[in-house]
Amino acid sequence: MRRAALLALAVLATLLPTTAPVAAEASATRSAHVRTVTYPGDGAVVTLDHLDRISGTSSAFRTFVERRLTRLWHDNDPRPECRTAATMIVKRWRSDGFALVSDMGNFAPCPGGGWIQIVVREDGQWRTPVRLGTQEPYRCSLLGSYDVPVAIVPGDVCFVGEQVVSYRDWRADH
Repeated sequence: MRRAALLALAVLATLLPTTAPVAAEASATRSAHVRTVTYPGDGAVVTLDHLDRISGTSSAFRTFVERRLTRLWHDNDPRPECRTAATMIVKRWRSDGFALVSDMGNFAPCPGGGWIQIVVREDGQWRTPVRLGTQEPYRCSLLGSYDVPVAIVPGDVCFVGEQVVSYRDWRADH
């Protein structure tokens, strides 16, 4: 039994040095080809009448935004006069499957509240995981579990326990 464990450790030790650089190289290659769109000021204010404001993003993301806004409108108040209340302010979009929405929700003329949302592409589909919607800084471990890039995190800050820290620094340590 002990001999088998030692053999397994020896095999693992020989694999680790070769797999770590390959993973780092793949990550560097991936980030070198990432297209990022950052909208100036507060971001691109997108409503069902103004989907053209994010024309620099992928068609799949624009389709996702249209569907999400339609759902926000219907969930909050489906009256025709409330159609323009469903709003997303897109701050940054990345072709590798992340977007920062600085405000998502229903605003005037039919307010229903709003929140910050990190949008992710999983299995080829854009999604708004409930855990990535907030009104305060995120937990660093949550951001890490989704492998959220530093450039997407609002203000580059997150919580560790009750302490607010730099997400960039936290990632460097984890």
